Amino acid sequence: MRLLYLIRHAAPDIQPNVPTPEWRLSQRGIDDARRLGEIARPWKLQSIYSSVEPKAESTALIVGDAAGLTVRVTQGFQELHFDQWFDNADEFSRAVRSILASPDVSTRGAERASAAASRFEAGVHIVEDGPFPAAIVSHGRVLTAYLAQLLHVEDAFELWKSIPMPGWACVDIEPAAPKLIEPFRGLEEVS
Repeated sequence: MRLLYLIRHAAPDIQPNVPTPEWRLSQRGIDDARRLGEIARPWKLQSIYSSVEPKAESTALIVGDAAGLTVRVTQGFQELHFDQWFDNADEFSRAVRSILASPDVSTRGAERASAAASRFEAGVHIVEDGPFPAAIVSHGRVLTAYLAQLLHVEDAFELWKSIPMPGWACVDIEPAAPKLIEPFRGLEEVS
């Protein structure tokens, strides 16, 4: 088995006037990442990788510190890109649904979900050269796009909605038969 923990970053400090790729963790996010670091100890991680975005990198640094690991910041794990800010949650959800339902189409100037999944998969190939179990700290939409492609998920939008912040899942990425070992869970599901 080649266990890969896919982790969605902890809660950011939302700043509408700052591009989302530059958002940092909120105080709650920092506290949640510390708790996640404790939860992750039994996973016996041998390597941890992160998106280049500060909210994911900070989450990874906190989890990596708890595991005694150095984080490898890696291109390819950044969020599926939107060209615009959505100040309405329903409008944002509709845009995400549309992108995930038609992964080969660029909707509203967004990166295609299939392109984001392929970019993420290229990053996973870097991880495959390292020790396992491994973890990647990334973002909800790109994790969904990757898993939808890898595991042939029928309703990617429902998967996206199910990913807590922070949240984690475990997949066995053996090339012959990748499979989900543990679906996404969040802090509230752990006592």
